[in-house]
Amino acid sequence: MDPTFLAANPVAQTFLGLPSSDKAIAGSVSIVGAAHGTAYGDREHEGDGRQGPDAVRRAITAASIQVDHWDFDFDGPLLDGGALNVYDLGNLQTFHGANADNRRVIEAATRHVRGCGATSVLIGGDDSVAIPFMRAFDDVKALHILQIDAHLDWRDSIGDEALGYSSTMRRAAELPFVRSMTQVGLRAAGSARREEVEAARAWGSHLVTVRQARSQGMAEIAKSIPRDGEILIHIDCDALDPSFCPGVNALSPGGLTFDEVTALLAATLQNRRLAGFSIVEFNPAGDINDMTATVVGRLVCHVLGHLARQPGRHP
Repeated sequence: MDPTFLAANPVAQTFLGLPSSDKAIAGSVSIVGAAHGTAYGDREHEGDGRQGPDAVRRAITAASIQVDHWDFDFDGPLLDGGALNVYDLGNLQTFHGANADNRRVIEAATRHVRGCGATSVLIGGDDSVAIPFMRAFDDVKALHILQIDAHLDWRDSIGDEALGYSSTMRRAAELPFVRSMTQVGLRAAGSARREEVEAARAWGSHLVTVRQARSQGMAEIAKSIPRDGEILIHIDCDALDPSFCPGVNALSPGGLTFDEVTALLAATLQNRRLAGFSIVEFNPAGDINDMTATVVGRLVCHVLGHLARQPGRHP
């Protein structure tokens, strides 16, 4: 991999103690951390996500010392006895305020993973890291996005910044290869105004509040996602209730439970091809006893566990 993509030194603790690599490997999953995206001016209120990816690595590894032991969520070892190879590519070199450079390295690294025939998993960082991440999937003819988030993220811009964390799904909707969007977990108030809600609905985004999700059931929501292309799953940690995920930038009670999110992941990944997965908006400064870091890590584990059990994975 081009050394401008990844840090010169590998991370001290890889995800679950899995092997590190300086390049993506065909048929495997590549885990990459990106702590910074596009900040709004010089404001720091986006949250202290600088150590987020490493905090997730440490917490989930401590909680899962033996990755080859029985995982009762999957009725067997997480990676199904070697059915899936996973490599930790470390952290991208990103810096607060270096917006254009951050976007460049995130998109380039994701393209590298795609070009090598691997599946990309991104751990953020604020929600803006997903904008260049999503842009790198332009080789997919039909990309369907499942966003699990408390907020709509359809602002066209805030001030002069159109690539910040409030605009993620608006920018995704402008990509010609994005064919559908399902947004689950909406609740309370955020940056969305009437015009953003109307724009999302006019585009055709399927908006599902927490109450609607519980009424319909996760399996029914997953059924509504088209199957004609590939799926990109994007999770904002504040989609979950703060009793599970206190380490977020915007606390809002009444969120999804961990079991609800994992049920949605399971139903969505059934008989679908995963193009990529990103999870963002973890703020270590607000975490309690590594609770949020462990939840983030475990959600990544659920994606890996389902990928390991997809048809054709065994040698």
